Amino acid sequence: ELAEAEQQLTAKEGMSSKSQLHRKSAEKLLRLCRENGGVYIKVGQHLANLDYLIPQEYIEVLSSLFNDAPQSKYEDVCKVIEEDLGCNVNALFENFESVPIASASLAQVHVAYDKKTKKKLAVKVQHRGLRETSVGDIYAVTLVVGLIDSLFKDFTFGWIADEMAPQL
Repeated sequence: ELAEAEQQLTAKEGMSSKSQLHRKSAEKLLRLCRENGGVYIKVGQHLANLDYLIPQEYIEVLSSLFNDAPQSKYEDVCKVIEEDLGCNVNALFENFESVPIASASLAQVHVAYDKKTKKKLAVKVQHRGLRETSVGDIYAVTLVVGLIDSLFKDFTFGWIADEMAPQL
């Protein structure tokens, strides 16, 4: 009777209650990823690629993380370059475009021209603050997945955190 009622509801509303629950949960996870940024966006992107493993609703919702990654402010980009390379942007480059040509979860890319050779370059700059927070973020994700893995015997996805940590 319950299965029949579920089918009738699905036919009437277009989506099963299980599917609605998956979509609502995926949207909460998406908000968590966007609010925390960096590593969490990368985790969400990784999950969006697991279409052979997780419900389709998660794939559909989390796939939006591929298209609208955050962008760092130009001032932050300049600070990261100075911290990492020990030189001011103007000392290194003839021209450094303030608007990135691409942005991703962990870094963004700017067009610049080398001061000496005048060659056009693609300069990848990590988002500011990521270096300081990423170790703790990776630890937190690994800890939570490991905890869930130990509490729920049917949840055997601890390997996902183990697989992702070295890539981040």
